[in-house]
Amino acid sequence: MTVCAVSTSWLSSKIKDGRELVEAIKKTGISRLELEYRLSSEVCGDILRNKEEWGVGITSVHAVCPGRGGDGSHLNSLDEDKRLQAVKDVEETIRMAEEAGAKAVVVHGGKIPMVEPIRRMMNCYDTGKLEAAWAKTDLHQALIERAGLAGKHLQSLLKSIDAINGEAEKRKIDIGFENRYYLCEMPNIEEFKDIFQKFDGGRIFYWHDTGHAHTQETLFRISHELLLKTFEQNLIGIHLHDVQKGYNDHNEPGSGEVDFDMIRRYLKPNTIRVMELNGRVATEGAGNGIDFLRKKGIF
Repeated sequence: MTVCAVSTSWLSSKIKDGRELVEAIKKTGISRLELEYRLSSEVCGDILRNKEEWGVGITSVHAVCPGRGGDGSHLNSLDEDKRLQAVKDVEETIRMAEEAGAKAVVVHGGKIPMVEPIRRMMNCYDTGKLEAAWAKTDLHQALIERAGLAGKHLQSLLKSIDAINGEAEKRKIDIGFENRYYLCEMPNIEEFKDIFQKFDGGRIFYWHDTGHAHTQETLFRISHELLLKTFEQNLIGIHLHDVQKGYNDHNEPGSGEVDFDMIRRYLKPNTIRVMELNGRVATEGAGNGIDFLRKKGIF
């Protein structure tokens, strides 16, 4: 059975009451949710206590949830206190996911402390200069800087994943590490390979984000389809949203540039499908996105 859901990210910055939030999402015709890191403990608690009465199910949880002021992405930190706290936060999210009856937890791998090139690349895109020699040089230098810093941070991330995998195995919850938006964020395609090799047979999997992948292809020339092709066997879930003007993501599917026909080819019946929108999308737009995904055979 195909599992389809809407992330609470769509309305959680606007609606602070649990029941009101649930009812607003149910107006789209979807009654399954992904809970995410913008939700307070109070709202999460309300949803978990009343989900049967309110007629919703929880497919997945996006760490760190309940929220602690961000996505908790310090799993790759060289600061041991920050790293251990990030591990603890994800472990608590895993326990909450078990309580919620969710199948998976979505996790961010953390950032590398470097000069992030995305704003320069966005400006190049806007002015039609991405192919200029100086723009390619800027990107090449950023990739060299990232590669020089990544090794120690990958070791920290692997150490964190080892602990997370242990908790996930105990709770029978799958962990989906998500491909990211910024160049400085982990994991990239090579780091994913290291992770899946080390934790083969465990509870560590790949979670694909359509908008992040499209943006990285547009600005950094990192193939969207190559991610799906490389990690097709590791894929457990997907965040579905569209991109406008090259890098403006989290719009309703069908409103932008993402190739959803290509994406559909890599999905399996048990791939968790979550529409993940920004709060600027109206209810009508969200409904249009769901209709589009249904026509494409994704929802």
